[in-house]
Amino acid sequence: MSGIALLTATKAVDAATTAVGLVYVPGIYEANTMVALLLHRMGVTTGLLVTSFAVIAVIALVTEVASITVCARRADAHLASVVRLVGYGVPSALFAAVSMYNVTKLVAGIEAATLF
Repeated sequence: MSGIALLTATKAVDAATTAVGLVYVPGIYEANTMVALLLHRMGVTTGLLVTSFAVIAVIALVTEVASITVCARRADAHLASVVRLVGYGVPSALFAAVSMYNVTKLVAGIEAATLF
């Protein structure tokens, strides 16, 4: 799987779990104040689509520019793979962890709703 595909998949799951929580689970809120402001102005779906696209685009741009720079400065281009692994892997792992956290909040919200 390519780095951009992995990044897109993990960010999509993060956005989807965030959207479900914000729309359906009382007490769930967006912790990032800038994103929360955007969601308030644009709506949950549009706001999450815009922010997710922007995040993916910025990460891909920075990662690819860094990879190209490494290739241009070094005769052995093997470090470009390391740059891509870190550039796509770290954010993807972060988005996967955030998604898992979101799922725990969703499950807790569902369990709390069934108790009352």
